Amino acid sequence: MDRRQCFEKYDWLISKIQSILKHYECPESCNASCCRHHIIDFRRKEYEKILKNVDKESANILKSNAVKSELEGCYKAIVGQCPLLTNSKCRIYNNRPEACRNFPFVIFPDPEAGFGLTLLLCPISVNIIQDYAQWYKSVNLTMYNQLTAVYEQYKNIGENNDFCIQMKEQNLDSFIEFLEKK
Repeated sequence: MDRRQCFEKYDWLISKIQSILKHYECPESCNASCCRHHIIDFRRKEYEKILKNVDKESANILKSNAVKSELEGCYKAIVGQCPLLTNSKCRIYNNRPEACRNFPFVIFPDPEAGFGLTLLLCPISVNIIQDYAQWYKSVNLTMYNQLTAVYEQYKNIGENNDFCIQMKEQNLDSFIEFLEKK
């Protein structure tokens, strides 16, 4: 896969993630553990755009806490609890980075496919898993049963765990259609 194809696939995955996430909202009870336990990586242009579009205090907090990212193609990272989190709410929510906008989905490099898509476990993803299981019911009963078991195990989750499931890209369009009809 050449560089142009990689960018196209990445953009395609982002659009699919956003199409799925528009059907869900984080519950009010969410304690923002995604902002406490996951590395937030920024691309250079995104980092600079955020710094330009937030208040001076938030920009200074971000500058003083961002370190060089170890992820290829990324410029800066926040490791550990995000310093822009106040009372479990994001200070720069409307200008938050792409990684935060896509959570609980994480796009990861895959040598064969270019990218893969993982759904990390958090209160919102439990609802996505439940719907994904319902979608699978008409496609593959084994997967339906497995996802239903995952849902039952984690439906009362109050924070993120390291557990995750991979979502197959060939299922995304059909799953989104399922959500649209729901």
